[in-house]
Amino acid sequence: MAVGLAVLGAGCFGGRAKVVAQAPAPRVISGDLAKVKGPRDMAWQMCVGSGHAGLMLSDANQAQLAEVEREVGFRYIRFHGLLTDDMHVYSVKDGVATYDFTRIDLLYDKLLRLGIKPLVELGFMPKDLASGTQETFYWHANVTPPRDMAKWTALIEALTRHLQSRYGEAEVKTWYFEVWNEPNYPGFWPNANQAAYFSLYDATSAAIKRVNPAFRVGGPATAGAGWVPEFIAHTQQSHVPVDFVSTHTYAVSSGFLDVDGKADLVLSRSPDAISGDVKRVHEQIAASARPELLLFMTEWSASYSSRDPVHDSYTSAAFILDKLKQTESDARAMSYWTYSDLFEENGPPPAAFHGGFGLLTRDDLPKAAYFSYKYLDELGDVELVNRDPASWLTTKGRNVEALLWDFTSLKQDEGNKGFYRRLHPAAEAAPVDLRLRGLAPGRYVLKVYRTGYRKNDAYSTYIDMGLPTNLSPGQKQQLQALVKDEPESTTDVTVSADGSFERTISMRQNDVVFVSLGRQ
Repeated sequence: MAVGLAVLGAGCFGGRAKVVAQAPAPRVISGDLAKVKGPRDMAWQMCVGSGHAGLMLSDANQAQLAEVEREVGFRYIRFHGLLTDDMHVYSVKDGVATYDFTRIDLLYDKLLRLGIKPLVELGFMPKDLASGTQETFYWHANVTPPRDMAKWTALIEALTRHLQSRYGEAEVKTWYFEVWNEPNYPGFWPNANQAAYFSLYDATSAAIKRVNPAFRVGGPATAGAGWVPEFIAHTQQSHVPVDFVSTHTYAVSSGFLDVDGKADLVLSRSPDAISGDVKRVHEQIAASARPELLLFMTEWSASYSSRDPVHDSYTSAAFILDKLKQTESDARAMSYWTYSDLFEENGPPPAAFHGGFGLLTRDDLPKAAYFSYKYLDELGDVELVNRDPASWLTTKGRNVEALLWDFTSLKQDEGNKGFYRRLHPAAEAAPVDLRLRGLAPGRYVLKVYRTGYRKNDAYSTYIDMGLPTNLSPGQKQQLQALVKDEPESTTDVTVSADGSFERTISMRQNDVVFVSLGRQ
């Protein structure tokens, strides 16, 4: 259908012609089962973030992680605070250092039983080893360098040997060790001292490699995609081992940390928010002396604040897919920050929906963002050739799946805290003509699932409720009923001998639609 104008008969309007705009032309998404692109890019599934190690031990966190693993299947998990005092790893009594890895073992045992491996973030500093008193977060993470580097490396070497002994060399060789978190930000490393961080990295990397040269270590784990060329140049000049590069990016234009939860940020409307940083770092690595290094984006999201309601909005579902599509082949891991609102940078979650990072709320309600990851997992393993920039077409055996979306930045003239605590009904978007060729003739079942405004969108109804701090049992039950992800339509389909299938799918701005065509 072409975009155009329809002119109704003059007599219908007292002799005056009325001009009516026709609907926009459908967006065509076409695929041929004979034209295979290849295996899917799985960077989205490589890793996911969480809060801190002590909190990860809780039954509630473990229950939510088990749920996420059943429906999404992340391969690795990254979190802060492995070495902080609540983990009881390091203490000094009468001048003698004592190591206790009991709580680390307990946590890693739980993770591995769920089928998810640790991406080991080495931080923050045990207070008996710290050179200063600077802290961050509600749970008092000491962020200063070690006062004695030899004692730090002894701890790291002892931990690494313990992990190898407990879990086996073959298992730990599949893990990744990341040194510190965001040292280019003064809130995580005094004065953002690059030389001091490089010294920490050098010593830590050497300690790990002394245990086993095959264990993989990387950094600099920076905020805002910083320090990457400098880091690679340093490791090359100093002959320091490095196996991967890690850094972070968020879709806001200023700052790196909202330590008290009071920042009012604005979601970037730039088309290359997130993807611009990922592509830039990918190019920096390619132009370096170590072009083979893997890129891990070990944190990314719409906002770096755990009190930003953009995370709760239905618009985040399409935002996530848009950014993952744009960054295909640029990074080995796109680690979303985080899977759960059970997270305590600024203190315990203060309300049912409070702008937390998570895919799940503290009350175990899936946000719209959750369903983007659920649908990604339901896609087939083989991707078809497809020129549409906002969709994937895949095959799984004799079945075909399509995941398509419309990401449209909303216009806002205020911060996220006001804007995303109000309703924003979705405007209509161009419909999608889904056209498939090369199907085996026969009977199929077509199922269509949708996430968007008032679809798998508990948050909009939560706004209707008046944004209550706590949900009553009835309110929680009402919201749970809205996020069951039931198909909006189920249709029997017969594919004729020509092997073709066509269907028009309505779309609204920021809708995400999953289509399954299953052979009977």
